[in-house]
Parts: sequence; structure tokens; C-alpha cells
Amino acid sequence: MKEDTKNLIKLFKYYKKYKFLCILVIVLSLGYAGISLLSPIYEGKMLGYFENFNKFNIFKIALFLMLLRIIIEIVTNLWSRVVLRLNGKVNFDLKHDMLESLTNFELKNFDNSNSGMFISRLNKDTSELSELFDYITDDFSGVILNLSFIVYVLYLNKYLGLFLILNIILVYILTSKKLFYYKKVKAQYKRKDEELVGVYTDVIRGVREVQNLNLKDILLDRINTRQKDVISYDIKKTHTRRTWNRYIKSFQHILDFIFIILAMYYITNNTLQISSFLIIFLYKNKVLNLIDDISEIREKLADGKVSSIRVFDVIDYNTFTKDTYGNTELADVNGAIKFQNVNFQYNNKELFQDLNFEIKPNTMVAIVGRSGEGKSTILKLIGKNYKLNYGKILIDNTDINELSKNTIRNNISIVSQSPYIFNLSIKENIRLAKSEATDEEIIEVCKEAQIHDDIIEMKDGYNTLVGENGIILSGGQKQRIAIARALIKKSKIILLDEATSALDNNNQEKIKKVIKNLSKEHTVIIVAHRLSTIVDADNILLLHNHSIIASGTHKDLINTSYEYKMLYENEELSINI
Repeated sequence: MKEDTKNLIKLFKYYKKYKFLCILVIVLSLGYAGISLLSPIYEGKMLGYFENFNKFNIFKIALFLMLLRIIIEIVTNLWSRVVLRLNGKVNFDLKHDMLESLTNFELKNFDNSNSGMFISRLNKDTSELSELFDYITDDFSGVILNLSFIVYVLYLNKYLGLFLILNIILVYILTSKKLFYYKKVKAQYKRKDEELVGVYTDVIRGVREVQNLNLKDILLDRINTRQKDVISYDIKKTHTRRTWNRYIKSFQHILDFIFIILAMYYITNNTLQISSFLIIFLYKNKVLNLIDDISEIREKLADGKVSSIRVFDVIDYNTFTKDTYGNTELADVNGAIKFQNVNFQYNNKELFQDLNFEIKPNTMVAIVGRSGEGKSTILKLIGKNYKLNYGKILIDNTDINELSKNTIRNNISIVSQSPYIFNLSIKENIRLAKSEATDEEIIEVCKEAQIHDDIIEMKDGYNTLVGENGIILSGGQKQRIAIARALIKKSKIILLDEATSALDNNNQEKIKKVIKNLSKEHTVIIVAHRLSTIVDADNILLLHNHSIIASGTHKDLINTSYEYKMLYENEELSINI
């Protein structure tokens, strides 16, 4: 079985959850087809009564047809209500599972991927998949209706019925060709479209940099190039479908001509009544809609296969890697960390080889070194954002790979250099880390993080909405809110990745005291370029050529390590300048 078909089959487990709604949709679809079949039959009878102009029978059938069509509208409306409800539930489940998978991705999956790709799949492809059952059942009822009418035509005249079947077979062959080319172009269009969505996302999120750095013309040129590609593939997709439709329609016109010639022959030879011919002629094109219905089903299935590949690629981690965890729960984490012969490659480039060090509980440890040494990567390895190639990282003498997700995530907090602040109020941003936190607890940690005074000066205080990624906040305010978020979580291990880089000297001194106080009850690891922020650390690890070449207190390293002394003196010199 082809991979795209396997992915499409996976969709049915989402519908299986809602068996009652699915059965109701099918029953209503079949009911619609069955009731609708009565319409041409009774219209044919009414035409027969017009020959003798039997007014009573004409009135009786016309009244019946009116009531029949009203019933059809009621059934159609019920079907629409049920199928829309079903679509909504499946759409929700698909989006939920896709978001669940995205949040379980290894972070390296995002490093080289544009977020627009995931947004496009999450928004567009899940919606297309959730509507698939809607389209198929709708078209399927048309297939049932038209197949039933073919049987009726065969009853009236078997030769014209057989000719209609031949029409269907020939047109079906043509539509198969159409779908082959359409599916190919549609997949190309999808790829180009998600690339464009990614560029849109970048421009909207970075609009301030676009204006401040006068990047408008450069970025617009790049966007225009991609837009032209997408539009070109969209035109090609639509042109492919419409061109083949014209070919098929032209072929049908030829078949219609042959049908008229055949009908004339059978009428002349008294093997077909004119009233029967009128019925067949009136509904012949509806019978040929069987091809359109089948084509629609196949086209939607082709679209569904493309979308299912893109959606289940994320949900099932087909080309992406998932964070994996063990089953060991540590009820009381002390915060001891040990690297044993750690080897790690990033983008096929070796970063660490046989890296070894140990961090004691309830201490403040700093990691320093020049840019590119892998300081931040060490924090990401401790936080299990990346997987090791070889070696072990131990938390309280337990391999980190054996620890459960809750043990790791509840006991390790990372405050990055550029923390993401959600488009919520300040209070809600902090409460994300601890949903049951009281207002008093939030105020307390904000005071510890030296952000409380800034917050109460804002118009709405703790209820202030901060905008996308905290756009109304300064860099220092964002970092202090992120520190408050880590504090309220009460994690045993707190990792600070350049978390004081955006603070002024005054607030930096305050945060230094906060960090030092934290180390009385927490293991605190801080990565810093500004060595002045870590002079009070209990231990400093110096990285050089991706290895630890020295460790000790600030005073020890100033006296024993030339490399550390040069780093510190160069920083002092740059500050004085």
C-alpha cells in the first residue's frame, strides 16, 4: 500500500471516535439519494399525463413533487448540520494532536525549519482533512442517485442505458488522467505555499526591525519572488484542472451528439417512446454527473492524501524526532549534576568530546568562554532539549534518559537570553508556570525578580497585556518576568542563559543577589559573557576549544588561568572605554 494511502487511512480513526455522527451522516446521505430518485420517475409520469392532458393526475403528481422537494431540503439541512458538527470535532482533534506532537519535538527540529511550515500544516491541512468526510459523503449520495437512475434508463431502453454506461467509462478514463497531473501540481503548490507563509510570519513578527533597519525593499523583493512562485503554481494547478475539464466536456458533447442519433433511430423503429426519450434526455446530464461526483471524490481524496502526508508527518514523527523520556520518577530532587564522557554533534559537526564535570547541589555555577564554545548548548543538554551522541548526563546519579518527563520539566527551569513572553497579561504569563499560583505568590516572585516596581507603574498593573512576545516590554523587563516565571515554578535546578544580559547595572546588581540567594536552595547554573555577573559564583567552568580547561572561584581563576584573566580584563577594558 502506498504511503499516502496509509496516511489517509489513519484519518479514519478520528472519525471512528464519533460513530453516531458518522452513521447519521451516511443515513441522511442515502436518504437524500433514495428520495431524490423519486423525482425524475414521477416527473416522467407527469409528462405522460400531459399527452392526454389529465389535469387531476397532473395536479396530484405536481403536489407530490412539491412535498417531495420540501422533504429533500429538510433532509439536506439536517445532513449539513450533522456533518458540520462532525467536521468541527475532527478538526479540533487533528489540531490538538498536531500541537501535542509539535510541543514534543526535539528542539533541533525547529532550528532549521521555518515556523510558517508548521503553521500552514496546522491551519490549512488539518481543515482540509476534517472536511474530507463532508465532501465524500455529499458526492457519494450523488453517485448512488445517478447509479439508480442508470438502472431506470436500462429499464426504459437497454441500448441507451448501455450507451450511458459506455459514456461513464470513457469519461472516467479521462478524469483519471486529469487527477494524475492535478495531484502532482497540487503537491508542488503546497510546498511553495508553506514557504511563503513562513516568510509572511518572519516579516510580521519582525516588522519593527524591518522599519528600523530600512529592510522593506530588500524583504519585499524576496517576498515578491516567492509570491510569484506560489501564484505561478496556483495558476498551474487551476489551469491543469480547468484544461482537463474542458477536454472532458468537449468529449461529452461528442457523446451527446451520438446519443441523439441513437435516440432518433430507436424512435423511428418504434422501440422507444417519445415520452421515455424526454425523461432520459432531461436527466441524461444528471446521470453523467456520476463522473463529476466520482471525479470530485477522487480529487478530494488526492487532496486528502497530500494533506494527510503533511499532517501525519508531524503527528507520527515521520521525518521529525520526538523528545523521549524514561519512567523513573524522582520524588525529591537534590540538584546534583554530572557529565560523564559526553559527546555531542550538532548539524554533523562535533561540538563536545569526552566532556566531564560535576556540579554539587545548592551551588551557583557559572560557565564562561568565548562565543561559539557551546556554553548555551550545555544548558540545553541539561534541560534535555538535545540528545547526546554518546556518554551520560546524571541528575542525582540517575541517567537523564531514564527520568520521566515530569521529573525533568518540573525540576529544571531555563531562562534564556531572549525569553518568549506570551501575548497575555503579565499575571497570566507568570501563572503559566504554576496554574494554581495566587496573586500574592505572583507579587512575591516579581519582587524577588526586581520587576514588581515596574509593573505597578503600568496603567493596568499586573493585568497589563504585553503584546506578541512582550513587545511593550524592554529587554530587561522581559528577562525579569522570565526569571519570576522560573521562581514561581520552584524548580530545583535553574538554568540562566545570559539571563542578565539586558539588565542595566543597577538591576544587574539586584538580580545578582537574587541569583546568589537562590543557590541556597537551588542548583543555579548561569552562562554569562559579562563576567562581572558571576564573580560570586561558587564555581566557574572555563570552556576553551569545547573543553573545560579550568575551574574554580573567580579569585582562583584570576590567579591560575591566563585565558580567564584575559577574558575578564578584556571585559573591564571594554566597559571603561
